Amino acid sequence: MSLNVYDNIAHAWDYVENQAIRQETAGEKNARQRLKDAGFRPGFAAQAEFIAHMALAVRAQSVILLGGAQIIEAMHLTHTLGSEGQVTIIDTSAQATALATTIFKSVEEESTVRVRIVNASGDSYLPRLNSMDYDMIVAAGDPANYRTAYNSAERLLRRGGELVFSDALGFLNTDSKGGVTNPADRSDKATYLRELDKQLRDDDRFSSTLISIGTGLSLNVLQ
Repeated sequence: MSLNVYDNIAHAWDYVENQAIRQETAGEKNARQRLKDAGFRPGFAAQAEFIAHMALAVRAQSVILLGGAQIIEAMHLTHTLGSEGQVTIIDTSAQATALATTIFKSVEEESTVRVRIVNASGDSYLPRLNSMDYDMIVAAGDPANYRTAYNSAERLLRRGGELVFSDALGFLNTDSKGGVTNPADRSDKATYLRELDKQLRDDDRFSSTLISIGTGLSLNVLQ
């Protein structure tokens, strides 16, 4: 492999992300700026686009977004879920859920998809939800969100449902030292994500793959 292939991969990532950003609606661009102004890192546009594309492919009607201030992802989903669809945003950050409430209030007439916003931890809220009532769960942010989503997925997802972990390479946490790809990074998130990847690949309940969208997406289909 030519050494400049690695440089080309980085340029390709920028190209794909910039293409996705250009395709975002005015509302999504506004939400992205408001997240930045509030001190949050908005989700990657290509990642949000891909998650919405997956939801469309499996004809998802109900999606859970757990942690990570996934407002951009939620906005993309409101354009692809069916008319009776529902997105549930669960986040421990009161600031993130207040911002999400304000943003979706301003665009509520643009989609018939219901957006439910909950300021709570996943381990306190997910047990309240109906079994086998969801098509996708997307977890982001703290390791606790990944752990809770993994432990709850079999009960909450319909068969064929998708469990997704964003930042699966662990680059975005503040104490990251290169994430999963650097064996010397022993931060809580990198350590847990290495264990989680092995667990998922050994777990007969899921068909799993890791792809290089955003900072890594772990895709896991409940069989």
